[in-house]
Amino acid sequence: MLKFLQGTASKRKQRLFGCACCRRVWNAFVPPHIIRIVSAAEAFADGEISDEELARLHSTARAAWHEVRTESSDTLGYLAHVALGAANVTSKFITVAGYAQQAAANAAADLPITGPEPGDEHLPEYISELAAQADLVRDVFGNPFNSLEIQLEWLTETVLSLARGIYSDRAFDRMPILADALQDAGCDDEVILTHCRERGEHARGCWVIDLLLGKQ
Repeated sequence: MLKFLQGTASKRKQRLFGCACCRRVWNAFVPPHIIRIVSAAEAFADGEISDEELARLHSTARAAWHEVRTESSDTLGYLAHVALGAANVTSKFITVAGYAQQAAANAAADLPITGPEPGDEHLPEYISELAAQADLVRDVFGNPFNSLEIQLEWLTETVLSLARGIYSDRAFDRMPILADALQDAGCDDEVILTHCRERGEHARGCWVIDLLLGKQ
């Protein structure tokens, strides 16, 4: 799926997908510097920080990765490496996104930090993580064969306020409320309404939210 999107998906979406993969496998024990780096990479994707600031954070990420890679926590090592890629201004982000998918799957299955061995790809944890990330690809990039347009009358103040709040607060539990607001505004597009109401995982870069807010 990622290879198919190469050359068509925006760098912003590719970066946000990589960050979302990182967020999938962290927990309360994730060091603050990893959270800061990934949050900064997301801010960079939305034009909120400069190349220079992200480059400085990339240096911090590299130092953190060299420190963590020698520790016993494979998951933290993977997170640091994904954060390193996400914070690299010059990365080809379809590659970063692909590595994030691989790394998060390995971390979920507690595989060695050096990468999967032959046969590891058949582990239930590995398969489950890849399936979840495939859903994440669909959430962020949408269906490349289905071009949808937003009608201006759907963009009521309520709809836009909900969409902005969901994006800024990561409040994706409000997506069904957004569907109701869209329907009240006259939206009858079942693809959009169903995506808002389905139980699958959503992330920053979600194609419906991006469509409403005019993000690429």
